[in-house]
Amino acid sequence: MNSAPAVTSAVVAASAPLSRRWLGLLFAVALAVRLAYVAQDYPVPPQDTPDYDELARNLLAGKGLVASQHWFGVPLRAWRPPLYPAFLALVYATVGTDPVAVKVCQSLVGAVTVVFVCLIAWHLRPGLGLAVGGLAAVYGPLVASANEVMSETWFTFWVVLSVWLLLPVGAARTAGRRRWLAGGAAIGLATLTRPVGLLLWPACAWVACWQQGWQGARRAAWVALAVFLVLLPWAWRNHQVLGAWMPLSSQGGFILARSNAAEPAWRQADGWGIDEGFLRRHPGEVERDRYWRQQAINYIGSHPGHYARLALERFVRFWYFLRPEYNFWFMLVLPWAVVGWWRHGCRPETALLSWTIAVQVLAFSLVLYGSTRFRLPLEPLFLVLAGLQLDDSRQRWGPRRLLAALAALVMLNLAAVWTQEALRGQVLQVLGDWGLK
Repeated sequence: MNSAPAVTSAVVAASAPLSRRWLGLLFAVALAVRLAYVAQDYPVPPQDTPDYDELARNLLAGKGLVASQHWFGVPLRAWRPPLYPAFLALVYATVGTDPVAVKVCQSLVGAVTVVFVCLIAWHLRPGLGLAVGGLAAVYGPLVASANEVMSETWFTFWVVLSVWLLLPVGAARTAGRRRWLAGGAAIGLATLTRPVGLLLWPACAWVACWQQGWQGARRAAWVALAVFLVLLPWAWRNHQVLGAWMPLSSQGGFILARSNAAEPAWRQADGWGIDEGFLRRHPGEVERDRYWRQQAINYIGSHPGHYARLALERFVRFWYFLRPEYNFWFMLVLPWAVVGWWRHGCRPETALLSWTIAVQVLAFSLVLYGSTRFRLPLEPLFLVLAGLQLDDSRQRWGPRRLLAALAALVMLNLAAVWTQEALRGQVLQVLGDWGLK
């Protein structure tokens, strides 16, 4: 890149001692907000929590990473990746099985994530980081995720950390190879938290090759090496336990089959359940995974028109803003993030953010299923893009006009909150009319 002087000045500014003190304050604020939310003890739907809890307890009991309690006694040994159950087991072994302890630890992780969001924004545009970090500190969906015994908080952390390590400006900041290896390790750990984390590598590789040619390809290869080394122990363990190489999890085929069917699982009251008879007829975990994958491939190949409609429906579901209630925070940020992506997304310094978002959205639209839950780990990147656009608007319009625009947007979203039941009915009616619900 030819912007070395600008990059150097940005690095010096961002590394100033004062910024470190502010980062400490930012961490403290983010942690306090999350702990205050946890203290309210808001009810949370169980979702995947029972599975994770059983896996953690079985690890502590010496049974290994196996779940069977919710699967009719059939042992599932690679159904979920190992990192989050291992985290739960560590917390349980240290302070007991009270979920509050887990939520406190996740509040710490969430607060560290806020710091890295601040650093990403700061190094893209010095002086902007603390504003974006402050928004991330109080951003409702990120705060609430710490209160769920789910993998969201950790997965969001790994996504943000990997982007921070692999940003071009970040790569120019230190001796390159170690940073690319560290970024690859973060992607590997994201994948061991949630298999879709592996999609971070194609985004990184594309941006590196596009911006730096063969040098970028070599750097992407170092990232891939680190990812491979992090995943290798899990893949080897699965080979020893299941008799086959399985670097991710045995749940992938199930998700593919249930997301690409005549009546996909998200339309059914209990679409993500598995019949006991099926588990008994297909006792092998690897066999089941291959069966489901082939089922999905066969359906897509024989019903291309319906598959295209499902892909569009998944795309709409990914951006849905009324589950379970009107998402005030997301809708407040989204307009600025969209314009920020449009204006800044293809610039060298922000390309990794935009391609990370694009690859994930494409995967959840074309292959997996578009749930708002899977949007959350990308929302810190939305905050950065929104911050860039807000700063552009401040420079063009001036502070007064920007504040007036923000006030109008807040009022519009508050009106949507107050009338959300009527709004929900109207949105569902439109989606139904279009065949997307």
